[in-house]
Amino acid sequence: MFKFGTIGAFKQVRNNPRTKAVIQLKNGSVVIPDDSTGLAPTPATPTIAKGKDVHVVWNIIDKPEIRSFSDFVIEAGEYVRAFKLADLADLPVELSYDIVKDDFGTVPVGAYLVPCDAEDDPSQDGKWKMSAATDYAVKIKVLEKTTFGDKGFYGKVVVQ
Repeated sequence: MFKFGTIGAFKQVRNNPRTKAVIQLKNGSVVIPDDSTGLAPTPATPTIAKGKDVHVVWNIIDKPEIRSFSDFVIEAGEYVRAFKLADLADLPVELSYDIVKDDFGTVPVGAYLVPCDAEDDPSQDGKWKMSAATDYAVKIKVLEKTTFGDKGFYGKVVVQ
């Protein structure tokens, strides 16, 4: 799950609702929308994951059969609403642990979460991972552990 930490963030961030999911995604998944193909794949290589075109999926839950936010998924072929994280520089966001590769207990306050890519993390498509690498253009600094989505992270978007 994912949400902005402030109401004003929604007005300031660009979103792309014109591309479709390539794989099953959750709100909070990382995608790189491509208007020329109409698809929103997850980062394929470390170079792509380290770029500034990182978007996060945050669809409106429009399926009445969904009883819990954590059960909501965007199926392959469905449109995604992808928000450009670089527009959220220095603003807070919240992520639930189920879209983070690392175990909740091993992610300390002060750590950075960066996008997983298919080359380095083949089974973690669209997820976030903890990294000390400094060459990611967009990352999330964990400021606090919370109960968002059962276990979650409150963090600040850092853009280099």
